[in-house]
Amino acid sequence: MVESQDEAHVYHAIFIARILLLVPYTILVYEYLLTLSMEVAGFWSRSATGRTRAATFGTVAFFLNRYIPLFGTIPILVQYFSTTTDPRKQPTCHAFTLYHQYFALLSQVLTAVMLIMRTYALYERNKLVLGFMAFVTLATFVFAVSIFLTGNNANTLSPELAAFGCPIATSRPKAIRLAEAWSGLLVFDTTIFGLTLYKALALNWGARARRVRGSELVQVLLRDGSVYFALLIVSNACNIATYVMTGPFLRGSATTVTNVTSSIMISRLMFNLRARSAASSSSDREQMTRDSSGSAVQRSTRTGGPALTTVAPYAYYPYREEEEEDAYEEAFGARTIS
Repeated sequence: MVESQDEAHVYHAIFIARILLLVPYTILVYEYLLTLSMEVAGFWSRSATGRTRAATFGTVAFFLNRYIPLFGTIPILVQYFSTTTDPRKQPTCHAFTLYHQYFALLSQVLTAVMLIMRTYALYERNKLVLGFMAFVTLATFVFAVSIFLTGNNANTLSPELAAFGCPIATSRPKAIRLAEAWSGLLVFDTTIFGLTLYKALALNWGARARRVRGSELVQVLLRDGSVYFALLIVSNACNIATYVMTGPFLRGSATTVTNVTSSIMISRLMFNLRARSAASSSSDREQMTRDSSGSAVQRSTRTGGPALTTVAPYAYYPYREEEEEDAYEEAFGARTIS
Protein backbone atom coordinates (compact mmCIF):
# COMPACT_ATOMS: atom_id res chain seq x y z
CA MET A 1 0.00 0.00 0.00
CA VAL A 2 1.45 3.34 -1.09
CA GLU A 3 1.53 6.10 1.53
CA SER A 4 0.77 9.61 0.36
CA GLN A 5 -0.09 13.00 1.88
CA ASP A 6 -1.14 16.31 0.42
CA GLU A 7 1.14 19.32 0.78
CA ALA A 8 -0.86 20.90 3.61
CA HIS A 9 -0.62 17.77 5.76
CA VAL A 10 3.10 17.44 5.02
CA TYR A 11 3.95 20.94 6.23
CA HIS A 12 1.64 20.61 9.21
CA ALA A 13 3.45 17.42 10.23
CA ILE A 14 6.83 19.13 9.79
CA PHE A 15 5.64 22.00 11.99
CA ILE A 16 4.68 19.58 14.77
CA ALA A 17 7.99 17.74 14.39
CA ARG A 18 9.82 21.04 14.77
CA ILE A 19 7.96 21.77 17.99
CA LEU A 20 8.81 18.30 19.36
CA LEU A 21 12.45 19.09 18.59
CA LEU A 22 12.70 22.73 19.62
CA VAL A 23 10.81 22.55 22.93
CA PRO A 24 12.91 19.78 24.54
CA TYR A 25 16.13 21.35 23.25
CA THR A 26 15.12 24.69 24.78
CA ILE A 27 14.47 22.89 28.07
CA LEU A 28 17.89 21.22 27.80
CA VAL A 29 19.66 24.57 27.29
CA TYR A 30 17.69 26.14 30.14
CA GLU A 31 18.55 23.20 32.41
CA TYR A 32 22.22 23.56 31.48
CA LEU A 33 22.30 27.26 32.36
CA LEU A 34 20.31 26.62 35.53
CA THR A 35 22.73 23.98 36.82
CA LEU A 36 26.01 25.34 35.45
CA SER A 37 27.04 26.69 38.87
CA MET A 38 26.46 23.23 40.35
CA GLU A 39 28.60 21.67 37.65
CA VAL A 40 31.41 24.17 38.28
CA ALA A 41 31.33 23.54 42.04
CA GLY A 42 31.02 19.79 41.84
CA PHE A 43 33.02 18.75 38.76
CA TRP A 44 35.41 21.50 37.66
CA SER A 45 38.76 22.65 39.06
CA ARG A 46 38.81 24.26 42.51
CA SER A 47 40.14 27.81 42.42
CA ALA A 48 40.64 27.85 46.18
CA THR A 49 43.40 25.24 46.12
CA GLY A 50 44.48 25.37 42.51
CA ARG A 51 44.23 21.60 42.29
CA THR A 52 42.34 19.80 39.55
CA ARG A 53 39.95 16.97 40.29
CA ALA A 54 41.35 13.67 39.01
CA ALA A 55 39.57 12.33 35.93
CA THR A 56 37.50 9.24 36.69
CA PHE A 57 35.28 7.06 34.55
CA GLY A 58 32.22 8.47 36.31
CA THR A 59 33.30 12.08 35.74
CA VAL A 60 34.07 11.47 32.06
CA ALA A 61 30.70 9.74 31.62
CA PHE A 62 29.00 12.71 33.29
CA PHE A 63 30.56 15.23 30.89
CA LEU A 64 29.75 13.07 27.86
CA ASN A 65 26.13 12.73 29.00
CA ARG A 66 26.01 16.46 29.70
CA TYR A 67 27.55 17.93 26.55
CA ILE A 68 26.93 15.46 23.72
CA PRO A 69 23.13 16.07 23.74
CA LEU A 70 23.69 19.82 24.18
CA PHE A 71 25.84 20.23 21.06
CA GLY A 72 24.93 17.06 19.17
CA THR A 73 21.33 18.20 18.68
CA ILE A 74 22.37 21.25 16.63
CA PRO A 75 22.73 19.34 13.29
CA ILE A 76 19.27 17.88 13.87
CA LEU A 77 17.89 21.41 14.28
CA VAL A 78 19.52 22.30 10.96
CA GLN A 79 17.90 19.26 9.35
CA TYR A 80 14.38 20.09 10.52
CA PHE A 81 14.60 23.84 9.91
CA SER A 82 16.06 23.48 6.40
CA THR A 83 12.96 22.12 4.73
CA THR A 84 13.47 21.61 1.01
CA THR A 85 11.80 19.73 -1.80
CA ASP A 86 14.88 19.93 -4.03
CA PRO A 87 15.80 16.33 -5.02
CA ARG A 88 19.45 17.41 -5.38
CA LYS A 89 19.59 17.97 -1.62
CA GLN A 90 18.58 14.38 -0.89
CA PRO A 91 22.16 13.09 -0.28
CA THR A 92 22.71 15.82 2.31
CA CYS A 93 19.35 15.10 3.92
CA HIS A 94 20.11 11.38 4.05
CA ALA A 95 23.42 12.21 5.76
CA PHE A 96 21.52 14.25 8.36
CA THR A 97 19.11 11.37 8.91
CA LEU A 98 21.94 8.88 9.32
CA TYR A 99 23.63 11.21 11.80
CA HIS A 100 20.37 11.51 13.74
CA GLN A 101 20.10 7.74 14.07
CA TYR A 102 23.70 7.27 15.25
CA PHE A 103 23.41 10.23 17.60
CA ALA A 104 20.29 8.75 19.21
CA LEU A 105 22.10 5.42 19.56
CA LEU A 106 25.12 7.06 21.23
CA SER A 107 22.90 9.01 23.63
CA GLN A 108 21.06 5.90 24.72
CA VAL A 109 24.29 3.90 25.10
CA LEU A 110 25.65 6.58 27.44
CA THR A 111 22.44 6.50 29.45
CA ALA A 112 22.51 2.71 29.64
CA VAL A 113 26.11 2.71 30.91
CA MET A 114 25.25 5.23 33.63
CA LEU A 115 22.17 3.27 34.70
CA ILE A 116 24.11 0.01 34.85
CA MET A 117 26.78 1.66 37.03
CA ARG A 118 24.15 3.12 39.30
CA THR A 119 22.25 -0.15 39.74
CA TYR A 120 25.52 -2.02 40.25
CA ALA A 121 26.30 0.37 43.12
CA LEU A 122 22.84 -0.10 44.65
CA TYR A 123 23.42 -3.84 44.82
CA GLU A 124 26.83 -3.34 46.47
CA ARG A 125 28.74 -4.41 43.35
CA ASN A 126 27.02 -7.76 43.15
CA LYS A 127 28.54 -9.64 40.22
CA LEU A 128 25.37 -11.63 39.57
CA VAL A 129 23.34 -8.45 39.18
CA LEU A 130 26.03 -6.99 36.90
CA GLY A 131 26.01 -10.17 34.83
CA PHE A 132 22.22 -10.09 34.55
CA MET A 133 22.24 -6.46 33.40
CA ALA A 134 25.03 -7.22 30.92
CA PHE A 135 22.96 -10.11 29.54
CA VAL A 136 19.88 -7.90 29.12
CA THR A 137 21.99 -5.20 27.44
CA LEU A 138 23.60 -7.68 25.05
CA ALA A 139 20.25 -9.27 24.23
CA THR A 140 18.78 -5.83 23.51
CA PHE A 141 21.69 -4.97 21.21
CA VAL A 142 21.53 -8.28 19.34
CA PHE A 143 17.77 -7.92 18.94
CA ALA A 144 18.09 -4.39 17.53
CA VAL A 145 20.83 -5.40 15.08
CA SER A 146 18.86 -8.43 13.89
CA ILE A 147 15.82 -6.24 13.33
CA PHE A 148 17.79 -3.91 11.06
CA LEU A 149 19.48 -6.73 9.14
CA THR A 150 16.44 -8.93 8.58
CA GLY A 151 13.58 -6.44 8.57
CA ASN A 152 11.30 -5.48 5.71
CA ASN A 153 13.01 -2.84 3.53
CA ALA A 154 10.03 -2.19 1.26
CA ASN A 155 9.52 1.47 0.35
CA THR A 156 5.81 2.26 0.66
CA LEU A 157 6.14 6.02 0.16
CA SER A 158 4.64 7.74 -2.85
CA PRO A 159 7.12 9.27 -5.35
CA GLU A 160 6.31 12.76 -4.02
CA LEU A 161 7.08 11.82 -0.40
CA ALA A 162 10.11 9.74 -1.37
CA ALA A 163 11.59 12.70 -3.29
CA PHE A 164 11.10 15.14 -0.42
CA GLY A 165 14.31 16.68 0.91
CA CYS A 166 14.71 17.59 4.59
CA PRO A 167 13.30 16.17 6.77
CA ILE A 168 13.08 12.76 5.13
CA ALA A 169 9.82 10.81 5.36
CA THR A 170 9.92 7.38 7.01
CA SER A 171 8.08 4.50 5.38
CA ARG A 172 5.84 2.32 7.52
CA PRO A 173 7.94 -0.90 7.25
CA LYS A 174 11.05 1.01 8.36
CA ALA A 175 9.08 2.70 11.15
CA ILE A 176 7.94 -0.69 12.46
CA ARG A 177 11.54 -1.91 12.53
CA LEU A 178 12.66 1.20 14.43
CA ALA A 179 9.79 0.81 16.89
CA GLU A 180 10.82 -2.78 17.56
CA ALA A 181 14.42 -1.67 18.12
CA TRP A 182 13.32 1.03 20.57
CA SER A 183 11.11 -1.50 22.35
CA GLY A 184 14.29 -3.35 23.32
CA LEU A 185 15.48 -0.20 25.07
CA LEU A 186 12.12 0.01 26.81
CA VAL A 187 12.65 -3.53 28.11
CA PHE A 188 16.08 -2.49 29.41
CA ASP A 189 14.67 0.56 31.20
CA THR A 190 11.88 -1.52 32.71
CA THR A 191 14.42 -4.09 33.92
CA ILE A 192 16.51 -1.40 35.64
CA PHE A 193 13.37 0.10 37.16
CA GLY A 194 12.32 -3.32 38.46
CA LEU A 195 15.74 -3.88 40.06
CA THR A 196 15.61 -0.44 41.67
CA LEU A 197 12.08 -0.94 42.96
CA TYR A 198 12.95 -4.35 44.41
CA LYS A 199 15.98 -2.90 46.19
CA ALA A 200 13.95 0.01 47.52
CA LEU A 201 11.29 -2.27 48.97
CA ALA A 202 13.89 -4.64 50.43
CA LEU A 203 15.79 -1.83 52.14
CA ASN A 204 12.58 -0.25 53.39
CA TRP A 205 11.36 -3.51 54.93
CA GLY A 206 14.78 -4.16 56.45
CA ALA A 207 15.00 -0.68 57.93
CA ARG A 208 11.52 -0.96 59.41
CA ALA A 209 12.36 -4.31 60.96
CA ARG A 210 15.50 -2.84 62.57
CA ARG A 211 13.85 0.54 63.21
CA VAL A 212 16.80 2.39 61.72
CA ARG A 213 17.36 4.68 58.79
CA GLY A 214 19.22 3.49 55.72
CA SER A 215 22.21 5.13 54.09
CA GLU A 216 21.49 8.65 52.84
CA LEU A 217 23.44 7.93 49.67
CA VAL A 218 21.29 4.89 48.96
CA GLN A 219 18.17 6.91 49.77
CA VAL A 220 19.17 9.51 47.17
CA LEU A 221 19.85 6.81 44.56
CA LEU A 222 16.55 5.08 45.23
CA ARG A 223 14.46 8.24 45.43
CA ASP A 224 15.84 9.70 42.23
CA GLY A 225 15.75 6.37 40.44
CA SER A 226 12.06 5.85 41.13
CA VAL A 227 11.12 9.18 39.56
CA TYR A 228 13.69 9.25 36.79
CA PHE A 229 13.06 5.75 35.51
CA ALA A 230 9.34 6.41 35.38
CA LEU A 231 10.00 9.47 33.18
CA LEU A 232 12.42 7.54 30.97
CA ILE A 233 9.93 4.72 30.45
CA VAL A 234 7.13 7.16 29.59
CA SER A 235 9.31 9.09 27.11
CA ASN A 236 10.47 5.88 25.42
CA ALA A 237 6.91 4.59 25.18
CA CYS A 238 5.78 7.87 23.59
CA ASN A 239 8.62 7.70 21.07
CA ILE A 240 7.66 4.15 20.11
CA ALA A 241 4.06 5.31 19.69
CA THR A 242 5.14 7.94 17.14
CA TYR A 243 6.59 5.20 14.93
CA VAL A 244 3.41 3.13 14.82
CA MET A 245 0.63 5.71 15.18
CA THR A 246 1.68 8.75 13.12
CA GLY A 247 2.38 9.71 9.51
CA PRO A 248 5.64 9.57 7.52
CA PHE A 249 7.02 12.91 8.75
CA LEU A 250 6.16 12.43 12.43
CA ARG A 251 7.56 8.94 12.89
CA GLY A 252 10.34 9.10 15.46
CA SER A 253 9.72 12.79 16.11
CA ALA A 254 9.88 12.21 19.88
CA THR A 255 13.43 10.84 19.75
CA THR A 256 14.86 14.18 20.89
CA VAL A 257 12.38 14.22 23.77
CA THR A 258 13.74 10.84 24.89
CA ASN A 259 17.38 11.89 24.53
CA VAL A 260 16.86 15.14 26.42
CA THR A 261 14.92 13.41 29.19
CA SER A 262 17.70 10.85 29.61
CA SER A 263 20.42 13.50 29.73
CA ILE A 264 18.63 15.73 32.24
CA MET A 265 17.61 12.89 34.54
CA ILE A 266 21.11 11.38 34.70
CA SER A 267 22.69 14.80 35.28
CA ARG A 268 20.25 15.55 38.09
CA LEU A 269 21.02 12.23 39.74
CA MET A 270 24.73 13.01 39.78
CA PHE A 271 24.18 16.56 41.02
CA ASN A 272 22.13 15.17 43.91
CA LEU A 273 24.92 12.75 44.80
CA ARG A 274 27.48 15.54 44.83
CA ALA A 275 25.20 17.76 46.92
CA ARG A 276 24.68 14.90 49.38
CA SER A 277 28.45 14.46 49.66
CA ALA A 278 29.04 18.17 50.23
CA ALA A 279 26.31 18.36 52.89
CA SER A 280 27.63 15.33 54.74
CA SER A 281 31.23 16.59 54.67
CA SER A 282 30.19 20.00 55.99
CA SER A 283 28.12 18.42 58.77
CA ASP A 284 30.97 16.11 59.77
CA ARG A 285 33.45 18.98 60.04
CA GLU A 286 31.01 21.03 62.11
CA GLN A 287 30.56 18.15 64.52
CA MET A 288 34.34 17.65 64.74
CA THR A 289 34.81 21.33 65.56
CA ARG A 290 32.16 21.22 68.28
CA ASP A 291 33.61 18.01 69.69
CA SER A 292 37.10 19.51 69.94
CA SER A 293 35.70 22.51 71.84
CA GLY A 294 34.27 20.24 74.52
CA SER A 295 30.59 20.25 73.53
CA ALA A 296 28.71 17.13 74.44
CA VAL A 297 27.32 16.26 71.05
CA GLN A 298 27.04 13.05 69.15
CA ARG A 299 29.10 12.79 65.97
CA SER A 300 27.00 12.50 62.84
CA THR A 301 27.49 9.66 60.40
CA ARG A 302 26.79 9.13 56.72
CA THR A 303 24.12 6.60 57.51
CA GLY A 304 21.72 8.79 59.44
CA GLY A 305 19.41 11.71 58.80
CA PRO A 306 16.93 12.45 56.05
CA ALA A 307 17.88 12.37 52.40
CA LEU A 308 18.01 15.52 50.31
CA THR A 309 14.88 16.31 48.34
CA THR A 310 16.35 19.09 46.20
CA VAL A 311 19.64 20.06 44.67
CA ALA A 312 20.82 22.77 47.06
CA PRO A 313 23.35 25.45 46.01
CA TYR A 314 26.90 24.28 46.51
CA ALA A 315 27.88 27.59 48.07
CA TYR A 316 25.77 26.58 51.06
CA TYR A 317 28.17 23.71 51.77
CA PRO A 318 31.71 25.13 52.11
CA TYR A 319 34.11 22.27 51.71
CA ARG A 320 37.72 21.72 50.71
CA GLU A 321 38.84 19.44 47.95
CA GLU A 322 41.26 17.47 50.10
CA GLU A 323 38.48 16.75 52.62
CA GLU A 324 35.59 16.05 50.28
CA GLU A 325 34.55 12.45 49.76
CA ASP A 326 33.27 12.13 46.26
CA ALA A 327 29.83 10.54 46.61
CA TYR A 328 29.64 9.44 43.01
CA GLU A 329 32.99 7.69 43.11
CA GLU A 330 32.05 6.15 46.44
CA ALA A 331 28.79 4.87 45.02
CA PHE A 332 30.05 3.60 41.69
CA GLY A 333 33.56 2.57 42.66
CA ALA A 334 35.04 4.75 39.93
CA ARG A 335 38.79 4.62 39.44
CA THR A 336 41.14 7.39 38.41
CA ILE A 337 41.97 7.40 34.72
CA SER A 338 45.74 7.37 34.23
